[in-house]
Amino acid sequence: MTLNWTDKKVLDFFREHVTRGTLVVRVNDRHEVALGDGGDPRATMTLPNWTNAMKMALSPDPGFGEVYMQGGLDVTSGELEDLIRVLRLNFDGGHSSSSFGLLIEKLQAFKFRIAQFTSVEAASRRVRHHYDIGNDLYTRFLDADMQYSCAFWDDGAQNLAEAQHHKMTLTTDRLQITEPGTRVVDIGCGWGGLSRFIRRTTGAEVHGITLSTEQYNWALERKAELPADFHEGLDYHLQDYRVFAEANKERYDRVVSVGMFEHVGRPQFKTYFEQVSHLLKAGGRAVIHTIIKPRPDFTSPWIDRYIFPGGYIPAVHEVVEAAEQADLDVEACHFHPGDNYARTLMAWRENFRKIQDQLDPEKYDTEFKRMWEFYLAGCINAFDAREGGGGMRVGQFVFTKPGYRHN
Repeated sequence: MTLNWTDKKVLDFFREHVTRGTLVVRVNDRHEVALGDGGDPRATMTLPNWTNAMKMALSPDPGFGEVYMQGGLDVTSGELEDLIRVLRLNFDGGHSSSSFGLLIEKLQAFKFRIAQFTSVEAASRRVRHHYDIGNDLYTRFLDADMQYSCAFWDDGAQNLAEAQHHKMTLTTDRLQITEPGTRVVDIGCGWGGLSRFIRRTTGAEVHGITLSTEQYNWALERKAELPADFHEGLDYHLQDYRVFAEANKERYDRVVSVGMFEHVGRPQFKTYFEQVSHLLKAGGRAVIHTIIKPRPDFTSPWIDRYIFPGGYIPAVHEVVEAAEQADLDVEACHFHPGDNYARTLMAWRENFRKIQDQLDPEKYDTEFKRMWEFYLAGCINAFDAREGGGGMRVGQFVFTKPGYRHN
């Protein structure tokens, strides 16, 4: 096998750094080179050119994701998350150890801290970046209730719909709604699936809040399809949670929020829980569902740039401390293994792959589809508890406002 100078240098770079797991590099249609110790994890990728290899080496995040989005490499065996795990196992630490690489890391960390301050206007803009790209996409890969958060598979659920139903049932149970007239506010209600479920199963009065116009319009359309006796007592608001809380102090018995806390931004954690407290009557109860990571760390630059601008995944103590600073009492912290979310993401990806050719190519071009594949694969890796994975889990935190009467 004869290689040109640049291909040889790229291959030498990977040979030098990949010592764990198995990375098979496909040099051309006939030749492959196996690197690493021959063990798991294992994946096969095409050889990136010199420019793309240097981009990945100097700044793996966001460089690797950008190279993949732009077609600079492909996975030819295994799944993309397998390749991500191999590379994380061998390149963990993010940047090159050179002074230039460390400088990039420090600059990104500083930029991240600045970007985490989220005004009402910025929050609206950031939500629209991801959630207003089109319901024609989301309706094709989510379940019928449009649940865009971790499903709970650990009760024997056989499919995505059953697992999402279990998640909504368990979340509602933890709210402890015992009277039909209970007033509930759903912060970050998405397309309204949970709020409709709570209204239908408990008889509570439910108000949902979202910043996404697409979600808001969808929720209103689904509300109109419900039987007339469910219309009253179910409403939606296109508004920032901070603005809504200032206008609705102590009007609600329960607060629920599923998959929204990750968008708040670390500097706003205390503010968020202060607004939760403002919304609750004395003795009220809140269930906050969020992804949690093993330790504090700044958000992936690739995720921040292309998927969830301004987002931040908290560590457990960051959630609890912020709630306690807002004078909320911690009743319980329920932790769900990361494989629940990995399995959910795999189901979404399977659905996406089935329908991607049906999507409007003007709205969703090849780069978008590759971006979406990388997003889902990266998140699958994030919930992998094995070495080379991110070790993330899902937590449901139960807080009460002073005066709550425990059953």
